[in-house]
Amino acid sequence: MPRRAFASLIFSFALLAPAVTVFANQAGQAGAAKPGAETKPTPAVADAKPWSVKMSRATPTTFTVKAKDANLSEITAELSRLTKTPISLSPLMAKQHVTLDFGGLNLEATLRMLVPQTYIDYVMGGPDVQPRALAIYLQGLNERPPSATQTVHGNSEAILIEGDTEEGTDSDAQKKKEEDPLRVSFANNQLSVRAHKQPLSVVLYKIANEVGVPFEMRYESPEVIDVDFSNYSLDQAIKSLSPEVRLYYRLDLQTFQIQPLRLALVAPTSPKS
Repeated sequence: MPRRAFASLIFSFALLAPAVTVFANQAGQAGAAKPGAETKPTPAVADAKPWSVKMSRATPTTFTVKAKDANLSEITAELSRLTKTPISLSPLMAKQHVTLDFGGLNLEATLRMLVPQTYIDYVMGGPDVQPRALAIYLQGLNERPPSATQTVHGNSEAILIEGDTEEGTDSDAQKKKEEDPLRVSFANNQLSVRAHKQPLSVVLYKIANEVGVPFEMRYESPEVIDVDFSNYSLDQAIKSLSPEVRLYYRLDLQTFQIQPLRLALVAPTSPKS
């Protein structure tokens, strides 16, 4: 009897052992990570853009640019989108990659950080307090600048015909010159105008002729003006004449020289309702 009971006990443990082993294996598998989860790729950080361009909402507008070996054309495309201004890269500069890290710069300073040579075509006058950029050209050193009519061009040009059918002596001519109700001179980028009860269109034609740019009369203004100023910069002069006057010019950001492009007389701006 004792031997039979002992044999039965050993047989019972033998039956329980496989069950315990199976349970332990199932518990271990439940705590382990699934094989499929290990094969899922982690999102690559390298897929992120190697640059960022931000524009402030406050006035005056400033820009922050960060880039590491980034394509210059992508950065300028974003600047164009933010400023709503066309930006053209020369074929040479379109191939360039840049590394940049700066912030708090205005548009002109930002562009100077990107390329060696920048031209901006502006329009001045009217309700805009500051000149408005019409187009931006980014180039390398010694590349030929864009045509003066690349952005600013017109369909017409005003012509003024004047003269005196009566000839007089030299003293009469000098006296007439002194009494001339319209006198315009432009030297060293300084404009002087003396106009007594003169049509605005005639004054603008004279100014354009002295400055050496086309005058476009898009509106036949009846306005008559009285002005008298000396050695004004072009922006001072334009603001002193009429809200209907527009001056188009190009700014060279390497030399900071201003090249007048066109003078125009436009229709009055309708008041906003």
